[in-house]
Amino acid sequence: MFKEIDDSCFQQEVIEPGGTVLLLAYAPWCGDCRRIMPVFKDVSDLPEYGDVCFLQTDVTKNTGAKKTLGVERYPTLCLFRGGRQVAERVAEVPEEEQRAIIRALLRQGAA
Repeated sequence: MFKEIDDSCFQQEVIEPGGTVLLLAYAPWCGDCRRIMPVFKDVSDLPEYGDVCFLQTDVTKNTGAKKTLGVERYPTLCLFRGGRQVAERVAEVPEEEQRAIIRALLRQGAA
């Protein structure tokens, strides 16, 4: 599953589900963010991650999420398990490295 969320549903979509959630916090003006979005979507479509909920939020519009996550750099990937944030990674890297970062975070979530 892949979708855009906002502050009004942050708690319901990220914290309450209790499963594995990978959230991409981005800013629309950020070049690295624009590069990671198709990579993020591609990984979300892989069958091996069918049990992971892939979400993204524009933290320039959703300041509540930004504050809750403590995001200061973009793009930031935040991994949640059981409603708790268990890992975070800033992905200011070339596109080919972004896929590896996403997969590494998801492996952490499986542990």
